[in-house]
This record gives sequence, structure tokens and C-alpha cells, in this order.
Amino acid sequence: MTHAEIPLLFEKGPLRIRYLKGEGTDLVVSFSGVGTQRHSEPPPEFPGIASAQGQNHVLFVSDLSRSWLNGEGLASQILCCLNATASHIGAQRAVAIGNSMGGTMALHLSRLFEFDRVIAFTPQYSVLPGEVPEEDRWFFFRKQIKSFPFPRVEQLSPKTTRYFIFHGDEHRELAHALRFPHAPGILHYIMPGTDHRVAAHLRDRGHLRPLMESLLNGQTRRFRRQLESLGAIPILDYDQGPSRQMDQRLVAVG
Repeated sequence: MTHAEIPLLFEKGPLRIRYLKGEGTDLVVSFSGVGTQRHSEPPPEFPGIASAQGQNHVLFVSDLSRSWLNGEGLASQILCCLNATASHIGAQRAVAIGNSMGGTMALHLSRLFEFDRVIAFTPQYSVLPGEVPEEDRWFFFRKQIKSFPFPRVEQLSPKTTRYFIFHGDEHRELAHALRFPHAPGILHYIMPGTDHRVAAHLRDRGHLRPLMESLLNGQTRRFRRQLESLGAIPILDYDQGPSRQMDQRLVAVG
């Protein structure tokens, strides 16, 4: 499903929010990543999974400026639309999902809106210059960010929101992953042998949909069993061993 097939609900400046009506009382908010076409609207993330065959209401949020939520007024505009939609449909639960930049945006917004859970694939801890010096991607967009009201992923709300975060073990991915906060309620996993395309890797092997369905349906135990079968490593376990290998790799490429 392309963005052209999803009705446009809100448009202002670089922000586009599209809406798919659902039959139930769950609202899923899907945040787009950078995409591959610099001058085009980033494509919607996980449209089929998010909609669950029309059961869920879905908001698709994309930022044409690729500001990682740092664009002027962007957060307040998204929140206004999110609150209005949740009220209009009588949402009983809201879930945020995102990939890459979209994952970062979802995590940031969870400080301002009480999501039941946030699912973030390969989010960036920060794109602020110097914050993650190992990061050398997306320079074209990062250099155009004028201010950073959301400088890094911090002050999450694990007492009210469950977090599910996934990273690969490529050295730039680990540079972000190992800087994320740890707390009960934040389930953060490293997927060995993958890079920035963790979601695509899982999709191509037929694992993404079952994992996401378990998370969206609140089946956390089933989700854990599925992850274990795929060899995923909780980041605290990874941090105690393979992180030393990351240090060696960073030195090698530095």
C-alpha cells in the first residue's frame, strides 16, 4: 500500500498525516523513516500489519523534512491530530510503531502521549552532531535541522508504556543501541547478523508479521518465545559480552 492509496487527513509544511479507518477501538500510529527518495514523501511503514485487515484505526505520520521530530511545531501538530483522532474514534488503546527515524519519533512522542506500547525498529539514539560520533549516515537531512528540542532518546515512560526496541549488530547500529536507557518495561533486543534493515530481514524470512501481531495483540510471552527462536539477545546480556567486540570494531573503523 502506497501513501497515495491512504486518505490524507492533515497537511502542514513538511508534515503529512494519513488515516485508515478501522472497525475496532485500537489506534495504531505508524511513523515513517527517511525513505529512499530524497524529494518524495517517505512511504508508510507496516500498513498491512498496522491495519490488521481493517480492524485497527491507523494514522500514518511522515515528515518530508526528515527532522527526527525536531522540526518547528512538528510534535505539537502530531499530538493535536493524535488526540483529536483518539477522541473521535473513542480509542481504548494506542500503539506507536516506527522504523529508523520513525522509531525515534515514536519514542520521543511517548514522552508526550500515553501509548500502551511503542515498537521501534533500529531507531537512532540521537542525530545531534557529536552525540553519536560513529554515525555517518543521513548527513544531507541532519545538517538542515536548525534546533534540537529532542536531542536524544531519554526520559521514557516505562511505568505507563511498554517499549520494544530492536537493533542489528552492525557497528553503527550498536553505537546507537548501547546508548539507549535501560529500565524495567523497556525490552530492547539485538538481532545478531543484521544491520539497519532488521525489519526487512524479519519480513523477508516470514517472521515480521507473527512478531508484530503478538506485540499488537498484547501477547508478550508468545513474542518472547518467538524472539528466542530467532536468536535475539536482550541488550543487557549483549552489553555484558559482545559489546566489547563492538569497541574493537569501532576502533578498527575509526
